[in-house]
Amino acid sequence: MDLLLAPGILEKVIQHAKSVSPNEACGLLAGRDQVDRFIPMKNISPDPRQYEMDPAELIPALRGFRDSGEKLLAIFHSHPHGPAEPSKTDVERAYYPEAAHLIISLERLEHPQAVAFRIVDGEVLPIELRVIV
Repeated sequence: MDLLLAPGILEKVIQHAKSVSPNEACGLLAGRDQVDRFIPMKNISPDPRQYEMDPAELIPALRGFRDSGEKLLAIFHSHPHGPAEPSKTDVERAYYPEAAHLIISLERLEHPQAVAFRIVDGEVLPIELRVIV
């Protein structure tokens, strides 16, 4: 299953990642058949190389999907100084197997890299990231 982003979504995600660097950014990507909405989340991890979404923001957002008819299509986070590949911690903390994962690497700040994948039972499965222009 591919991850399809509506126009402008990837740009919003990258801008958010840059705005909180050197810390990791995080957020949710929601929609019905494609990602139509990016919901930035506050990262409450004390370690700038990890992310933990603030439950005070996460829980209401997840509950809101029921009312809006949207689904959690992907979880986003950034790697400000590393590659766009999941870390061991990312794999261990993949709590939503039905959702894709999107990592933005800011290792080359002027050329951010975006990679999508699924994590199922600890296995990382690359998927295609498609952006509607």
